[in-house]
Amino acid sequence: MASTIQLSSTVNWSECFIDFEIPTIGSANEPSITNANTVMQTILGPPFKWNWNRSSLTFSTAIGTQDYSVSASTFGFIESAAMTAAGFTIAVKEIKQELTIGFEQGRPQSIAAQLDDNSGNITFRLLPVPDAIYTATVTFQKKSPALFSSLSTTWTPIPDQYSYIYNYGFLALTLAYNDDPRFPMFNQKFVAHLLGTQQGLTETERNLFIDTWNLITRQEALMGIKTQQGRQALGT
Repeated sequence: MASTIQLSSTVNWSECFIDFEIPTIGSANEPSITNANTVMQTILGPPFKWNWNRSSLTFSTAIGTQDYSVSASTFGFIESAAMTAAGFTIAVKEIKQELTIGFEQGRPQSIAAQLDDNSGNITFRLLPVPDAIYTATVTFQKKSPALFSSLSTTWTPIPDQYSYIYNYGFLALTLAYNDDPRFPMFNQKFVAHLLGTQQGLTETERNLFIDTWNLITRQEALMGIKTQQGRQALGT
Protein backbone atom coordinates (compact mmCIF):
# COMPACT_ATOMS: atom_id res chain seq x y z
CA MET A 1 0.00 0.00 0.00
CA ALA A 2 1.97 2.93 -1.31
CA SER A 3 1.80 6.52 -0.13
CA THR A 4 2.47 8.82 -3.07
CA ILE A 5 -0.02 11.69 -2.72
CA GLN A 6 1.64 15.00 -1.92
CA LEU A 7 0.19 17.63 0.36
CA SER A 8 -0.01 19.93 -2.66
CA SER A 9 -2.66 17.65 -4.18
CA THR A 10 -4.78 17.89 -1.04
CA VAL A 11 -4.38 21.67 -1.00
CA ASN A 12 -5.40 21.95 -4.64
CA TRP A 13 -8.46 19.76 -4.02
CA SER A 14 -9.53 21.82 -1.01
CA GLU A 15 -9.40 25.07 -2.99
CA CYS A 16 -12.41 23.92 -5.00
CA PHE A 17 -14.51 24.17 -1.84
CA ILE A 18 -13.33 27.61 -0.69
CA ASP A 19 -13.88 29.58 -3.92
CA PHE A 20 -10.23 29.10 -4.81
CA GLU A 21 -8.97 31.19 -1.94
CA ILE A 22 -5.35 30.40 -1.21
CA PRO A 23 -5.03 28.13 1.88
CA THR A 24 -1.26 28.68 1.89
CA ILE A 25 -1.43 32.47 2.05
CA GLY A 26 0.45 32.71 5.35
CA SER A 27 4.17 32.46 5.98
CA ALA A 28 5.75 29.08 5.14
CA ASN A 29 2.51 27.82 3.53
CA GLU A 30 0.44 28.23 6.65
CA PRO A 31 -2.17 27.35 7.80
CA SER A 32 -2.01 24.35 5.44
CA ILE A 33 1.16 22.91 6.96
CA THR A 34 -0.24 22.95 10.47
CA ASN A 35 -3.62 21.64 9.29
CA ALA A 36 -1.95 18.69 7.55
CA ASN A 37 0.21 17.91 10.58
CA THR A 38 -2.84 18.02 12.86
CA VAL A 39 -4.71 15.56 10.65
CA MET A 40 -1.68 13.28 10.24
CA GLN A 41 -1.00 13.11 13.96
CA THR A 42 -4.69 12.50 14.69
CA ILE A 43 -4.93 9.57 12.27
CA LEU A 44 -1.71 7.99 13.57
CA GLY A 45 -2.39 8.69 17.24
CA PRO A 46 -4.33 6.70 19.82
CA PRO A 47 -6.78 5.06 19.79
CA PHE A 48 -6.41 4.27 16.08
CA LYS A 49 -4.73 1.01 15.09
CA TRP A 50 -3.58 0.29 11.53
CA ASN A 51 -2.07 -2.88 10.10
CA TRP A 52 0.26 -0.78 7.92
CA ASN A 53 1.55 1.15 10.94
CA ARG A 54 2.13 -1.77 13.30
CA SER A 55 5.43 -3.06 14.63
CA SER A 56 6.67 -5.06 17.62
CA LEU A 57 9.61 -5.48 19.94
CA THR A 58 10.72 -8.01 22.51
CA PHE A 59 12.78 -7.92 25.67
CA SER A 60 13.62 -10.41 28.40
CA THR A 61 12.64 -9.74 31.98
CA ALA A 62 14.65 -10.42 35.10
CA ILE A 63 13.31 -11.60 38.43
CA GLY A 64 12.63 -8.60 40.67
CA THR A 65 13.25 -5.97 37.97
CA GLN A 66 10.32 -3.71 37.12
CA ASP A 67 11.66 -1.29 34.47
CA TYR A 68 13.21 -2.13 31.08
CA SER A 69 14.78 0.38 28.68
CA VAL A 70 14.43 -0.70 25.05
CA SER A 71 15.61 0.96 21.86
CA ALA A 72 12.44 1.78 19.91
CA SER A 73 12.92 4.88 17.76
CA THR A 74 9.58 4.47 15.95
CA PHE A 75 7.49 3.74 19.04
CA GLY A 76 4.17 5.57 19.23
CA PHE A 77 1.91 3.78 21.70
CA ILE A 78 1.30 0.26 22.98
CA GLU A 79 -1.38 -1.72 21.17
CA SER A 80 -1.02 -5.01 23.07
CA ALA A 81 1.53 -7.01 25.04
CA ALA A 82 2.15 -10.60 26.06
CA MET A 83 4.46 -12.61 28.31
CA THR A 84 6.01 -15.94 27.28
CA ALA A 85 7.58 -18.44 29.67
CA ALA A 86 8.04 -22.20 29.53
CA GLY A 87 6.43 -22.32 26.10
CA PHE A 88 3.22 -20.59 27.18
CA THR A 89 2.20 -17.10 26.04
CA ILE A 90 -0.33 -15.11 28.05
CA ALA A 91 -1.64 -11.65 27.17
CA VAL A 92 -0.99 -8.72 29.48
CA LYS A 93 -4.42 -7.61 30.65
CA GLU A 94 -3.97 -3.87 31.13
CA ILE A 95 -2.14 -1.19 29.17
CA LYS A 96 -1.60 1.88 31.31
CA GLN A 97 -0.38 5.40 30.74
CA GLU A 98 1.85 5.03 33.80
CA LEU A 99 2.39 2.62 36.68
CA THR A 100 3.51 3.11 40.25
CA ILE A 101 6.64 1.54 41.67
CA GLY A 102 5.77 -2.00 42.74
CA PHE A 103 7.25 -4.58 45.09
CA GLU A 104 4.87 -7.53 44.81
CA GLN A 105 6.17 -10.17 42.40
CA GLY A 106 4.16 -12.25 39.97
CA ARG A 107 3.36 -12.63 36.30
CA PRO A 108 3.00 -9.09 34.92
CA GLN A 109 -0.63 -8.10 34.41
CA SER A 110 -0.06 -4.45 33.45
CA ILE A 111 2.41 -2.58 31.27
CA ALA A 112 3.14 1.09 30.63
CA ALA A 113 5.51 3.01 28.40
CA GLN A 114 6.72 4.79 31.51
CA LEU A 115 9.51 6.95 30.10
CA ASP A 116 10.67 8.28 26.72
CA ASP A 117 14.15 9.80 26.74
CA ASN A 118 13.58 11.50 23.34
CA SER A 119 16.63 9.67 22.04
CA GLY A 120 14.82 6.59 20.76
CA ASN A 121 14.67 4.66 24.03
CA ILE A 122 11.46 3.68 25.80
CA THR A 123 11.34 2.43 29.37
CA PHE A 124 8.57 -0.11 29.91
CA ARG A 125 7.29 -0.68 33.44
CA LEU A 126 5.62 -3.93 34.49
CA LEU A 127 3.31 -4.73 37.38
CA PRO A 128 3.46 -7.03 39.29
CA VAL A 129 7.24 -7.12 39.20
CA PRO A 130 8.32 -10.23 37.24
CA ASP A 131 8.74 -13.31 39.36
CA ALA A 132 10.47 -15.24 36.56
CA ILE A 133 12.30 -14.77 33.29
CA TYR A 134 9.71 -13.89 30.65
CA THR A 135 10.01 -12.88 27.02
CA ALA A 136 7.88 -9.77 26.75
CA THR A 137 6.42 -8.99 23.33
CA VAL A 138 5.05 -5.49 22.81
CA THR A 139 3.00 -4.76 19.71
CA PHE A 140 2.83 -1.05 19.04
CA GLN A 141 1.67 1.58 16.62
CA LYS A 142 4.46 3.69 15.19
CA LYS A 143 4.60 7.40 15.86
CA SER A 144 4.13 10.08 13.22
CA PRO A 145 7.13 10.46 10.91
CA ALA A 146 8.77 13.82 10.35
CA LEU A 147 6.13 16.53 10.22
CA PHE A 148 5.10 18.25 7.01
CA SER A 149 7.45 21.07 6.13
CA SER A 150 6.61 21.62 2.45
CA LEU A 151 3.77 21.05 0.01
CA SER A 152 5.83 18.41 -1.80
CA THR A 153 5.85 16.11 1.25
CA THR A 154 3.69 13.00 0.84
CA TRP A 155 1.19 11.67 3.36
CA THR A 156 3.56 8.80 4.24
CA PRO A 157 2.92 6.38 5.89
CA ILE A 158 -0.83 6.69 5.23
CA PRO A 159 -1.62 4.67 2.06
CA ASP A 160 -3.24 6.47 -0.87
CA GLN A 161 -6.40 4.43 -0.42
CA TYR A 162 -7.13 6.42 2.74
CA SER A 163 -6.86 9.81 1.05
CA TYR A 164 -10.62 10.24 1.47
CA ILE A 165 -10.02 10.39 5.22
CA TYR A 166 -7.21 12.92 5.41
CA ASN A 167 -8.61 15.05 2.57
CA TYR A 168 -11.84 15.63 4.48
CA GLY A 169 -9.93 16.27 7.70
CA PHE A 170 -7.73 18.83 5.98
CA LEU A 171 -10.74 20.47 4.31
CA ALA A 172 -12.63 20.65 7.59
CA LEU A 173 -9.79 22.54 9.29
CA THR A 174 -9.40 24.81 6.27
CA LEU A 175 -13.11 25.66 6.41
CA ALA A 176 -12.83 26.28 10.15
CA TYR A 177 -10.08 28.84 9.56
CA ASN A 178 -12.29 30.51 6.95
CA ASP A 179 -15.30 30.59 9.30
CA ASP A 180 -17.23 28.66 6.65
CA PRO A 181 -20.69 27.40 7.74
CA ARG A 182 -20.03 24.11 5.92
CA PHE A 183 -17.32 23.23 8.44
CA PRO A 184 -19.57 21.00 10.63
CA MET A 185 -20.70 18.96 7.61
CA PHE A 186 -17.20 18.18 6.36
CA ASN A 187 -15.90 17.71 9.89
CA GLN A 188 -18.55 15.04 10.41
CA LYS A 189 -17.45 13.36 7.18
CA PHE A 190 -13.87 13.18 8.45
CA VAL A 191 -14.87 11.75 11.82
CA ALA A 192 -17.30 9.26 10.25
CA HIS A 193 -14.77 8.04 7.68
CA LEU A 194 -12.02 7.71 10.29
CA LEU A 195 -14.14 5.84 12.82
CA GLY A 196 -15.62 3.71 10.04
CA THR A 197 -12.23 2.09 9.49
CA GLN A 198 -11.82 1.24 13.18
CA GLN A 199 -14.43 -1.38 14.00
CA GLY A 200 -12.43 -2.72 16.95
CA LEU A 201 -12.60 0.42 19.06
CA THR A 202 -14.50 0.36 22.32
CA GLU A 203 -17.33 2.80 22.90
CA THR A 204 -15.15 4.61 25.43
CA GLU A 205 -12.32 5.01 22.93
CA ARG A 206 -14.70 6.33 20.29
CA ASN A 207 -16.26 8.83 22.67
CA LEU A 208 -12.90 10.04 23.97
CA PHE A 209 -11.70 10.66 20.43
CA ILE A 210 -14.86 12.53 19.45
CA ASP A 211 -14.71 14.70 22.58
CA THR A 212 -11.02 15.51 22.05
CA TRP A 213 -11.42 16.23 18.34
CA ASN A 214 -14.40 18.49 19.04
CA LEU A 215 -12.27 20.49 21.45
CA ILE A 216 -9.51 20.85 18.86
CA THR A 217 -11.81 21.86 16.03
CA ARG A 218 -13.78 24.25 18.23
CA GLN A 219 -10.53 26.09 18.92
CA GLU A 220 -9.68 26.13 15.21
CA ALA A 221 -13.12 27.52 14.41
CA LEU A 222 -12.70 30.27 16.99
CA MET A 223 -9.36 31.20 15.40
CA GLY A 224 -11.13 31.36 12.05
CA ILE A 225 -13.78 33.72 13.41
CA LYS A 226 -11.09 36.01 14.83
CA THR A 227 -9.29 36.00 11.48
CA GLN A 228 -12.49 36.92 9.64
CA GLN A 229 -13.20 39.69 12.13
CA GLY A 230 -9.71 41.04 11.60
CA ARG A 231 -10.18 41.05 7.84
CA GLN A 232 -13.50 42.86 8.19
CA ALA A 233 -11.93 45.45 10.45
CA LEU A 234 -9.27 46.09 7.83
CA GLY A 235 -11.88 46.27 5.12
CA THR A 236 -10.48 43.26 3.18
